[in-house]
Amino acid sequence: MENKINTIAEDVDNKEQYAADLDQALAVAGLGWYNVKYCFCLALFLIAAIVEPVGYSFVLPAAMCDLDMTDGQRGFIASIPYIGIVITSFPWGYLVDTRGRKKVVIYSSLAAGLFGIASAFMPNLITFALCKFLTALCLACPAAVPYTFIGEILPGKYRDVVLSITNALQISGSALVPLLAWGILPLDFRIDFGLYDFRPWRLLTVVYACMFLISAGLLSFGPESPKYLVSEGKLDEALKVLQIMYAGNKKKAPEDFPIKRLDAVQTDKQKKSFLTSLKVQSLPLLKPPYLKWFALNGFLLFGIFSVLNGLYMWVPDVLNRVMTGDEGEKTACEVISDRFNQTQGEDVECNDTIDSITFVINSVANVSCALIAVAVSSTVKIIGKKRLLIGVYLIIGTFCILINFITQDMVFAVLLSTFPIMGLAIGPVNAYAVEIFPTNLRGMAVSLTMMLGRTGSIVGTNVAGLLLNAACEATFYTFGSLLILCGLLAFLLPSGNGPPKPQQQNPQQLKDMTRL
Repeated sequence: MENKINTIAEDVDNKEQYAADLDQALAVAGLGWYNVKYCFCLALFLIAAIVEPVGYSFVLPAAMCDLDMTDGQRGFIASIPYIGIVITSFPWGYLVDTRGRKKVVIYSSLAAGLFGIASAFMPNLITFALCKFLTALCLACPAAVPYTFIGEILPGKYRDVVLSITNALQISGSALVPLLAWGILPLDFRIDFGLYDFRPWRLLTVVYACMFLISAGLLSFGPESPKYLVSEGKLDEALKVLQIMYAGNKKKAPEDFPIKRLDAVQTDKQKKSFLTSLKVQSLPLLKPPYLKWFALNGFLLFGIFSVLNGLYMWVPDVLNRVMTGDEGEKTACEVISDRFNQTQGEDVECNDTIDSITFVINSVANVSCALIAVAVSSTVKIIGKKRLLIGVYLIIGTFCILINFITQDMVFAVLLSTFPIMGLAIGPVNAYAVEIFPTNLRGMAVSLTMMLGRTGSIVGTNVAGLLLNAACEATFYTFGSLLILCGLLAFLLPSGNGPPKPQQQNPQQLKDMTRL
């Protein structure tokens, strides 16, 4: 195979100023070590963007006495990251498509990290919530753009697999949340800062926020997306990026890259106002042929995030109540109701202690889910992203409903701890977006569908907070039914690589290049 590639590459090299489009050039650059390390760097942004909001599930219970929070306030504070993502997805999508992937994701992550660290030093609930809101305003970019970025530096035939593996890495990142909490929250220290005491939950907040700074620092050494450069007419810069990728993947000199010139794409370079640009980029998504895919992707992501970031935010608290109780043969919801009644009253002392069994179960569950995610993601080419989506929705939805009938604590803990596997569905949904939407709309499309999805986080967090104590069984029936509905709707997705694309120019050249 290597000899065949070398022979074709030599033939191509002999053609004076051989030109190819970007997809052909990416196919020649191939998949190798350079792509792997760059995709891992981009995955760190996704990990940071999931650690920040999921970390609330441990930070808020540990901080509720210091910040004097009620359960209702906890639910609202926990939804702040997703409120910020929803209201800023549109402008971040615009900036990503007009100012570049790399620059925007770095600056947004730096800001998120700095505001996140600042929140750890806030003396009361209002100032803490304000800093968390400022952090949330910067989350939409690192939470969505890396999917687009990764899809744009890979040959088309590898995108499904790599995006699914990226999902697995993100799930692995969520395993860091309980592990870090387990290592920090049990520490017994209290440093007097005057207006407040610096306790372990504040240190944990700093550690979670530092992941944004690490990600931004690493990406600063990488290049811009070649697809963005081509869409901006910067063909020479895009070619240099492809040469670097080729050299890193093939262990050859950049000058050996057989493509000598990139075909230009038709772009409208006329300067537009901010509102005009937003209109140009967003309105096509609300019209055929993209409207149905935009709406479907958005709803599928809504279902994912309503459980992954909504209901799951309450999992440590629910586990803490159920696993520390001694209620005999009762369902989890019956135990939750009993424990809630015991904590009501004016003379009840505030208790922000999280039992060690909660850390153990969450850590083991998240690591196990990460391993499952890696195993499943590595076989996505065999399974197919559509089957993967349908399977994840239907299985987790069924588990969610079964929770209402379980009386064994450990079985309940296992079912509840499978929710992170929902993260496996994000990559395939975004892979469809990368295939369906053109380059000039892709960043906006991914950002806006992720925005719709994140509304599920807001709804899920607050609905779960309200229902768990008042109507526990209804909570799990509602979320389980939503996931099953999403699984049925996923049958509407195309079985191949999205809608038909316009035919490429020079079809014979395309045929030759795909053999490289």
